[in-house]
Amino acid sequence: MALLAAPVLAQAPICTVRSGAPIQMQVQLTFADQASQGSNDSASANNDSKHRGDTAGARRSHDFTTNMQIRVQLEDPLGGVLQEFTPNADGQVRMTVCRNGIYRLRVSGPTIEEVVLDDVQPNRGDKLVTVVLHGKATKDERTSRRATISARGLRVPGKAQKELEKGDVALQQGKLEDARKHYIKAIEIYPNFEEAENELGVVLMQEGKRMEGKAAFERVLAVNDHYAPACVNLAKIAIDDKRWGDAYLFSKRALTTEPLNPGGLFVAVEAAFFTKAYSEAVVYTRSLHSLPHKQYALAHLLAAKSLEAQNQPDAAITEYQIFLNEGPEDPNVEQARDRLLLLQLAQAAAANSVSR
Repeated sequence: MALLAAPVLAQAPICTVRSGAPIQMQVQLTFADQASQGSNDSASANNDSKHRGDTAGARRSHDFTTNMQIRVQLEDPLGGVLQEFTPNADGQVRMTVCRNGIYRLRVSGPTIEEVVLDDVQPNRGDKLVTVVLHGKATKDERTSRRATISARGLRVPGKAQKELEKGDVALQQGKLEDARKHYIKAIEIYPNFEEAENELGVVLMQEGKRMEGKAAFERVLAVNDHYAPACVNLAKIAIDDKRWGDAYLFSKRALTTEPLNPGGLFVAVEAAFFTKAYSEAVVYTRSLHSLPHKQYALAHLLAAKSLEAQNQPDAAITEYQIFLNEGPEDPNVEQARDRLLLLQLAQAAAANSVSR
């Protein structure tokens, strides 16, 4: 097994009585594209000590020491750098932290999108932190994306755009009838107006016109079959109908164009969990956790259950703890506490058995 990376910059935090004793925290880097490998490799990964604790449950498909130049920085809550590391070939970093400390993790590099994780707390269970990375778009890809967006914007007549904006204001004010009229007017002016059609679907859903709302989202995809907001909305409808396979397909389609869409990631977690694609559910949760996701704490509960299904109790305990911290008002809190307690008791019993 490859040795864990040594720090490039060592300025370990000074631990006090208040901040707690020094402990080790491990950071595991993984790429989002490994999600597709997870279900195939999870069984062998679970029995391989090299991959124990890898909540994605998949074998590494990247050598993190080959021309990646990735930096992992441990920062204080205000962004001051405490330690800086380079990962080993498996994307692992081990660092010394204070048990009761609160930290920020920053992962950057010339070939990846920068990821910042706030509120990392070892005493909350963040002793093993998985960071999901996304490759940085090439210059040609960014140019192509901007050109596509600009071309669409140029096609939308000014009058249609104004009707859309009026509809948005009305929707924000809860004036559903007015919003619906403005969106319909925008579509009449420009029939291929994806954004207006999608927002019309949102209004119709809020009015209780479920089938009409669904039809609006489907019309969006007839114009642009990868329009992420409409894909997410259709995934949500499929989840309500317990059509988990359809939900998973729609959510994955949304993420092909907007890989960091929090709503898309959350429905992907739900759909993956209920289709028993447990490895993917965990990877999507890790990606979601790297973004603002206050309303999506439930993803961590589903990730915890997914990890239990993969016989990874230590990682499941961490996810239950994160869920309880992020979603204290969630109706599933008692269920999570019960599962967490059972896992901790089993863990303690196993430790006692070994010590004897």
